[in-house]
Amino acid sequence: MIIFLSTPRHRYTLARFKAEHGFPVPPKRSMPYHRLFRSLMVPRATYVFTDLDRLSPWELRVAADYYRILTDAGMRCLNDPAKVLSRYELLSTLHREGINPQAVYRAEDYPRPTRFPVFVRLEDHGTPVTPLLNTQADLDTALAELRGRGIPLRGALVLEFCAREYSTGLWNKWGAFRVGERYSLDHIAVEKEWLVKYGDWYLLSDDVIADEHEAVIANRYVDQLERVFELAGIDYGRADFQVIDGRPVIYEINTNPYIPKFVPDPKPVRLETQMRARTRVAEAFAAIDTPARGYVRITPSALIKLRRGFIPGFLPFQQP
Repeated sequence: MIIFLSTPRHRYTLARFKAEHGFPVPPKRSMPYHRLFRSLMVPRATYVFTDLDRLSPWELRVAADYYRILTDAGMRCLNDPAKVLSRYELLSTLHREGINPQAVYRAEDYPRPTRFPVFVRLEDHGTPVTPLLNTQADLDTALAELRGRGIPLRGALVLEFCAREYSTGLWNKWGAFRVGERYSLDHIAVEKEWLVKYGDWYLLSDDVIADEHEAVIANRYVDQLERVFELAGIDYGRADFQVIDGRPVIYEINTNPYIPKFVPDPKPVRLETQMRARTRVAEAFAAIDTPARGYVRITPSALIKLRRGFIPGFLPFQQP
């Protein structure tokens, strides 16, 4: 059994990832954090801490305590909440380590970037809240306008633009998973704009499909991504990146990535690519599975006992 801990509104991400089409998906279920926080007994399982960027500071502290409580009780746990880097921490670290060429700044500091264009986005999974800004004056005006529209700058980031056309008129990003000690290049997404969010299936030309197929079969780029995941402190997640001058440029690592329902692609080459990528991820989940049954009694920490009445969503302990 693998239990994925998440916020209540984001329990859907793995609901469609099932043991079908021959994929060896082990038993799994989603559990909202507040249910874990009020439990004295929990199922014996592997626990994966996701959605850490969506937790309040106190919820994150409690989640970090539970990570240690569960590991002390003999459970396997992925994504230590005390060690997983936030988006700002991650992008700053990758820039400092020379992995990402682009710098990131906190908007509330009214930064003066060293290169333009830049754009502003919130430190969550949303899209940018400004277009590309080409000068310092444009940035200063945009930050003032955001506050004028009632958008706080705390939690907003200013990022230097770093993207390149994949081919003429086409932009791309790659997605690659880490599950425990296994890595898997999963897919390419292409769109006509520089901000590639979901990808457009109708833009997958024969050349793109061939490149994706060769990359997925060879598990291309994962050797370079291992250090990125280690720096991020992330044992489970999906890195979204583009390859520029032969090296991955990381945009984010999502600790609660959505794995959609498997719909066999009508294009034979891409179907083979899908099957290889989906099977590899399923095998990685099987490798972290805890087959044992039963429940384990856990003892809440002093912090949890002290703060349980003050943390949003935290209810008195009860049996599951």
